[in-house]
Amino acid sequence: MADPVDILLVDSRRLVRSGIERVLNDSGRFRVCAGVSSFDEAIRLARSQAPRIMLVNLPGLAVDLLDGARKIQRQFAEISVIVLADEADFVVQERLLQSGVAGIVNSSCSVEELYSAIETVARGGRFISDTLAQKLAERRLPGGQISPFDSLTHRELQILLLVTSGENTATIARGLCLTQKTVNSYRNRLLEKLQAKTEVELMHLALRHGLVSIPGHIF
Repeated sequence: MADPVDILLVDSRRLVRSGIERVLNDSGRFRVCAGVSSFDEAIRLARSQAPRIMLVNLPGLAVDLLDGARKIQRQFAEISVIVLADEADFVVQERLLQSGVAGIVNSSCSVEELYSAIETVARGGRFISDTLAQKLAERRLPGGQISPFDSLTHRELQILLLVTSGENTATIARGLCLTQKTVNSYRNRLLEKLQAKTEVELMHLALRHGLVSIPGHIF
């Protein structure tokens, strides 16, 4: 019998993380070598644990996902990243694939689909849930829905996500090691690129296209 695939699990919710860990360990095919709540913790443990797979489930934390995935690919090319993603986050999913993420699985997937994704990626392949793959493909067909965010650079998208999550200029500047003047320049550039007059319009645009969500609100 083959050795189980070592997995580093990243989930900010302790109860959910414990449930996923049990499901994976009980299979006999996988072994969760560590469970952490953030990418920063995962990066610290990656060298000592040397997992084959990093399984990431961070709903509502798109900035952390995008930045964390890029860091992992730069520092640990031998670790393959699989992300559990919400079906609506098409822009984020495409950016994750572009950054080198090996698998994107619908967060409402079955246990067997999750097993299949991990085994496929562990063999060196890539995996995208059928429903997500179809939606991503439809966006690229003639007449498909094109997101207004497709033209944004990584930094612009990063700042847009922070702005629409309610972060102020000082906090964004501190978190990204930028000056407040630079952050304000990006804010103005976003308004111009997305043809929005105010940041409230930016928020409505992000909500309409599924980039961010507010429970109970429909736009």
